[in-house]
Amino acid sequence: HSAPLPPHDDHPLASYVLRVNGVDRPVTDAWIGESLLYVLRERLGLAGAKDGCSQGECGACNVQVDGRLVASCLVPAVTAAGCEVRTVEGLAADGQPSDVQRALARCGAVQCGFCVPGMAMTVHDLLEGNPAPTELETRQALCGNLCRCSGYRGVLDAVKEVVAEREASSHTGDAETDADEVRIPHQAGPGSGGVNPSAFEAPGAFDTPPAGGVGYGNAPDPYGAPDAYGTPPHGTPGPHDPHDRHYGQDGGQA
Repeated sequence: HSAPLPPHDDHPLASYVLRVNGVDRPVTDAWIGESLLYVLRERLGLAGAKDGCSQGECGACNVQVDGRLVASCLVPAVTAAGCEVRTVEGLAADGQPSDVQRALARCGAVQCGFCVPGMAMTVHDLLEGNPAPTELETRQALCGNLCRCSGYRGVLDAVKEVVAEREASSHTGDAETDADEVRIPHQAGPGSGGVNPSAFEAPGAFDTPPAGGVGYGNAPDPYGAPDAYGTPPHGTPGPHDPHDRHYGQDGGQA
């Protein structure tokens, strides 16, 4: 008689190593489909990233993978093996909060505290790619972070404070970044940041939205209503008004 076939396993397990905040953290016997957010919180005890929507819409779980901002709830943890993962716990230096974290607290951006870890990660990511963003660029970067408490104004003020502090403490003139190299968060292409391209099966799903006046992302508000940040529109919006272009995390209208 032939040997019986091994039972089919619908939930294969994997063991791998995640490098989180500069430290190698082994993960053993984990279901291969677990998200990076789940592994960080439940297996590694890093509860800073929050599970707000599980759909990549709220930004509360934002972390960096190889220097790229990602919604960790959408990243299979096993695809981040061998990458540099940075969480909100890794922003502090020598036990002291970063300048971004301190500014968020000073400016009243920290309310219930649920979404602010993702906010802090987004602001850090923004300033790493663009050390002196305009308010519009800051708002574009924050379009993927939902907050029901702060009203966003405190976050915008915090970014301005950090920029002013860094400029004042800088002794060199190399803080300026070529505008052509400024990176807007939330627009990394498939496979960017070291994530295996095979994890993205829909070609073009993560492409950068077109720059022209195409699609709903550039459509002005015909009624002149205040935006999500409570800021009234500047003048009457027109079809080419740059102040009325708000991009969401997926390139759609915020």
